[in-house]
Formats: sequence, structure tokens, C-alpha cells
Amino acid sequence: MSRYTALLRSLPALRSSLRPLSSPHHVTRRSFQNMLSPDPSSDQATNLAINKLTARGFVLSDDLVIPGGTIIHSGRAILWDVDPPLSAPKVGGKAGLEGMWEGWGEERFRVFDVLTPRPEILLFGTGLSAIPAPKRIREYISSLGIQLDVMDTRNAASTYNLLAEEGRTIAAALCPLDPIDPKTGKARG
Repeated sequence: MSRYTALLRSLPALRSSLRPLSSPHHVTRRSFQNMLSPDPSSDQATNLAINKLTARGFVLSDDLVIPGGTIIHSGRAILWDVDPPLSAPKVGGKAGLEGMWEGWGEERFRVFDVLTPRPEILLFGTGLSAIPAPKRIREYISSLGIQLDVMDTRNAASTYNLLAEEGRTIAAALCPLDPIDPKTGKARG
């Protein structure tokens, strides 16, 4: 067992929010790469870009279709099982900004604890509109030495493509535009 596998097994909250790409909605299985253990001899994935954003997810430059959210780093993508903050359930009737972020905590971003190389910037796409991240998330990302830029998902994807083309060490955590079940590719109800 690799050290990355052992580390991931110790992070059950992370494993529950990250799903392997195995749905019939994906064009090729070989497009999936383990971003936690990148193969430096493979240049195939280094130019991965987001070609299209739809209400159901993303189409990448290698024609991989990702239903729901995704995290992209070092030319690799993983499925990120999240809904946009506005669509998160409002437990306890919290209103305002805190209500929008109900259910969002550090555990959704634990993957950045083990990414190598660690990105300089994390572009966080929050769906249809830019919703400021709560202090606890901003502080957690900052504690990892990563600059957090929050924007709507369309702009985050576009900015990721531009900065990745420049060769920057960048990552994007992109929420889908609408709540999507990544296992089926259908809207969550």
C-alpha cells in the first residue's frame, strides 16, 4: 500500500467527497490519473484544460466528461462530490452567508494536504455566482500556504486554463452550476 493510499484511508471525510471516475458518462478511463501520485514521465496530462462547462458538469480537453464538481491540478482531474454552496441544505435555519455554506468545512479541501506539488493558487468556483468563502475555509487554505481566489465557476475554469497554459502551479476546485449526482449525471432532487 502506498503512503498516499494510507493517508487517504485516514481521511474518511475526504474519501466521501471524492469519487473515482467510473460512471458511464466518462469517455475514457485512461484519462483519469492519480493526482496524488503523479507520474512525472507522462506528459499526456500536463495540458488538460476545461473545454466546456454545462449545467451538468464539465467537458475536458481530452473529451472526458465529468458530471458534477471537479478538482483539477497538474493536468489531472478527480470527481469532487459537492453541490454549489447556495444549494447546500440550510440546517438549523441559518440565514445569510453562513446558511449558504452549511455543510462546508475543511474536510472538503483535505486533498490539498497531500497534493504534490502544492499549488500556489487555488481557484474556487462556487457555481453560478461568486460567493465569498467563510473565514474557516479561507484560513484553512491559507494555512497550507495556498492563495485562495473565489469566483464563479465559469471564470474559475477560464482562469485555470489561462494560468495552466502559462505553466503556473495552479489548482481549481470547481462546483457544478446546479446540484448534480456524479454517479448518475442527473440533477439531485
